Amino acid sequence: MNTTKMTGENIKLQITRVFDAPRELVFKAWTDANHFKQWFGAAACDGASLQSVKLDARVGGKYRLQVRRPDGEFFTTVGTYREVKPPERLVFTWAFEKDGSGDEFGEVEPPETLVTIEFKAHGQRTELILTHEKFASAESRDRHEQGWTRCLGSLGQFFGK
Repeated sequence: MNTTKMTGENIKLQITRVFDAPRELVFKAWTDANHFKQWFGAAACDGASLQSVKLDARVGGKYRLQVRRPDGEFFTTVGTYREVKPPERLVFTWAFEKDGSGDEFGEVEPPETLVTIEFKAHGQRTELILTHEKFASAESRDRHEQGWTRCLGSLGQFFGK
């Protein structure tokens, strides 16, 4: 099951995917840097490479995902965890750094968007519902929809699906 729903109110995107893994493991794949590095790589990043991952998965904690494209350009995503409820729900902000080439957190480009991930147990399978909202434009939402679809496909491969 893989569905995508996009709506116009506050320009948001929702993707639902079912994984053949228990929800504790799917949750850990999003909150443990060692697990995260294994699936959020070249396949998820459309040929780019994941340079570094910093995850402090607690309310108020920050994350930083540094990706480098083959042409050398960096796309570094940063945010703050607003809700961490293992193994049920994650809510975090999502924004890009202006110059993501450094090793530490840098200046953030507006707008900041919001991602909510719900993990629903179905026996030994997990339904993941990803909602990304507060996009500045439909074009930005559509680009993120493509990126999230690649990411969730890579996560499925990580679980052997």
